[in-house]
Amino acid sequence: MVDYSVWDHIEVSDDEDETHPNIDTASLFRWRHQARVERMEQFQKEKEELDKGCRECKRKLAECLKKVKELELAEPESGRGELEKLQAEAQQLRNEEKSWENKLEELRKKEKNMPWNVDTLSKDGFSKSVFNVKPEEKEETEEQKEKKHKSFVERYEKQIKHFGMLRRWDDSQKHLSEHPHLVCEETANYLVIWCIDLEVEEKHALMEQVAHQTIVMQFILELAKSLKVDPRACFRQFFTKIK
Repeated sequence: MVDYSVWDHIEVSDDEDETHPNIDTASLFRWRHQARVERMEQFQKEKEELDKGCRECKRKLAECLKKVKELELAEPESGRGELEKLQAEAQQLRNEEKSWENKLEELRKKEKNMPWNVDTLSKDGFSKSVFNVKPEEKEETEEQKEKKHKSFVERYEKQIKHFGMLRRWDDSQKHLSEHPHLVCEETANYLVIWCIDLEVEEKHALMEQVAHQTIVMQFILELAKSLKVDPRACFRQFFTKIK
């Protein structure tokens, strides 16, 4: 049985509950990218506002404590009323500071548990500077695409099927490292068609296994598209991150 628990923390598609096995590959793995970006921007805005509020509170507390220190060094009797007022204000600011820090800590925990996606994976270890930028490709006709796909499958069908049957992350990475030419749209398309054929044949368990590997390949391709790099340049980083 395939373990899908790892995908609980990855946002593969915003449409995944609405897709159907018989639609084309692009629709099957379409992402509501704009909605996700807006959610991330809102989260970042909230984080910045909390950080700003916390820093402002710390600044006010530092100023208040400085005034307390100055009054304590001056004539204590004549400034007792003002000193007590400042001490009370300092205590209130300490409480506010603690409240701000608690909110920031909650937000950090929330951020840590947020699902991964091509936008979050492209940060911290997925810098564009470490990859070669993929050159712009000319638009192919449907006939050219079909011919290219047929030729690719004829040459590498056995290797693609072997990848589709793998279960462990290390094995998948090793296979793609040995056969980097498999990291492409043709492999993803073949796997999708294979999934549909297996479902029609009612081989549900095998279909789920191949579907898992299909999602792996689609995620790598989406990541490469987001970073504008050749997919072969980032699949190792993907496996490092997901493991």
